[in-house]
Amino acid sequence: MKPATEITAAANQAAADYFPWSDRADFHDVDRGFLAGFDEGLLRDGDGRIHYDQQPLDYITDDARAPAAVHPSLWRQSQLIKRSGLYRVVDGLYQVRLGSHLTIVDAPEGLVIIDTSTGVGLARAALELFRTELGNDKPVVAVIYTHTHADHFAGVKGVVDEADVAAGRVPIIAPGTIESFDRHAFGENVIAGNVMLRRMGYTFGGLLPQCDCGRVTMGLAAGSEKIGTDMSYLSPTDPITRTGEVRTLGGWTFEFLYAPDTEAPEEMHIWIPEIKALTCAENANHSMHNIQTIRGARTRDARNFARYLDETLVRWGDEVEVHFGPHSWPVWGNENVVAFLEGQRDMYKFIHDQALRLANQGLKPLEAAEVVELPDALGKKWFNRYYHGGLHHNVRAVFHKELGFWDGDPATIYPLVPEENARRHVELIGADRILEDGRKAIAAGDYRWAVQVLHHLVFADPDHTEARELQADAYEQLGYQAEVPQYRAIFLTAALELRDGIQFRGEVTADVPDVIAAMPIDLLFDYLAIRVIGDKAADVDIRVNFTFTDCGADWTMWVRNGVLNARPGHAAGVGTTLIGARASMAALQLPAAARTAIEKGDLCIDGDPAPLVALASILDTFDPDFAIVSPVRRETAGD
Repeated sequence: MKPATEITAAANQAAADYFPWSDRADFHDVDRGFLAGFDEGLLRDGDGRIHYDQQPLDYITDDARAPAAVHPSLWRQSQLIKRSGLYRVVDGLYQVRLGSHLTIVDAPEGLVIIDTSTGVGLARAALELFRTELGNDKPVVAVIYTHTHADHFAGVKGVVDEADVAAGRVPIIAPGTIESFDRHAFGENVIAGNVMLRRMGYTFGGLLPQCDCGRVTMGLAAGSEKIGTDMSYLSPTDPITRTGEVRTLGGWTFEFLYAPDTEAPEEMHIWIPEIKALTCAENANHSMHNIQTIRGARTRDARNFARYLDETLVRWGDEVEVHFGPHSWPVWGNENVVAFLEGQRDMYKFIHDQALRLANQGLKPLEAAEVVELPDALGKKWFNRYYHGGLHHNVRAVFHKELGFWDGDPATIYPLVPEENARRHVELIGADRILEDGRKAIAAGDYRWAVQVLHHLVFADPDHTEARELQADAYEQLGYQAEVPQYRAIFLTAALELRDGIQFRGEVTADVPDVIAAMPIDLLFDYLAIRVIGDKAADVDIRVNFTFTDCGADWTMWVRNGVLNARPGHAAGVGTTLIGARASMAALQLPAAARTAIEKGDLCIDGDPAPLVALASILDTFDPDFAIVSPVRRETAGD
């Protein structure tokens, strides 16, 4: 990777002039309650496996000035967010601070776990650290999921025994109906998992080296987890569907505020009056959050963020003494907590209101994003800075949420595909002129224009080495100047792949067996349906019955008109039945895995196997490393 140019260094230095550097309160708060770190920065499980590695961030020290290649605001946040270990928030409330924290409520009659981090091994190691350091052997009496994102439920089997949940001894409490929570958890994290994971490789910098010219931190998290295939899932057993619902867990009171359609489709806030502790989950953070996640998810409602934060203030604002979140450090003291929640509330409402004000004036999303700026009363609050979401794309997201995908320009309602558009621009302008303009723009520090003009040549001729190198240079400097860590990661990953080709992700996959096996049966068929290649399936007529031996459910599936449908019950006149447990049925997603399951006897075919052979012939496979900075090769999409 190349160093920051003099233009980038100057831009970052100029950006520093905006911020209130004398405000050092966060550096006190981030260390408050520290009890124990990880040995040599590594969190290991009982078998010695490493699940969290802080060592690559050791170069980020509190007294180090921001390098020329890092935005000074992002550098400051990284100095804070890199902290990890076991912390006492208040007596009875602890957090093992990770990328996604494991929060432990030490109630009189047992432990209540709030969110379970990113994987089984990490959650188990974190809980063991708590038990070892505090000598606490109380049983886990409840688990709470604050919302439907995988980094908050994926470690559940590391803190609770599935048999205890099934027997009703340990409830899993979550927002929304059980069906709704399951559907959103799987819909976001599995159904669209392949494309989301590839985009996450860009947005979270997973393909970059951890250094001042690569990934610094993820802003909202350090990004030090060793994420692999040990994600787990257990469906909620105790749903929260109304604000004001109360549960007594471990002898303490937990009161809930239901906050759907905010940071996640299903989300809730939690108040524990015995210790005057509050969490608003990810609706209040030491960062602006996303109204539209760049990795990909449903667009959120900025107005709802503000609405539910205000309702929280009304209900508990007079009593709260500490706010704890799932990603960053707590806020202590009533006055500070109220100011924090009011600042977050007003920031989201400002984005919502100003975006729609400008929309009603006729501005397009991009035009509005270029002119909306937070007032200093909001923008100079460190907790409102752009460490996860960014103001520019959040303004555009409000347009998308309220007005849909069309930006209002007739020229964009039916455009040429990018590859064809690029080819025609190159024919019109000429490759040499594009290269010349790209070089001039880079020399002048006009990196946004350089990226856009060179994009035509890269997409028209993906093997044009000079165009790729020049565009990589421009992306790189944009990354170094970005306060938003996701912008930085996207730009730097684009530069990396333009220079070196696609970087293979390897170990991380959406096809995690434990997660797929836990999917409701209808979603299992939905996941299978998105693999059907429509043109290959247009003229087939495939019918198969299914018997799920683990839950005693019968289903029928058919493929006609290029579409796979399924419904409960066996259909009459179907000559093929596939029999097996749900976990084995998940192998249908991959024909090779299905054949292995049949050969091992995990799946049994009653009747004619031909429909299953036909089904395998029309199923697509998903490339986890598809192209992003150049066109996706058409022969790889649907063949």
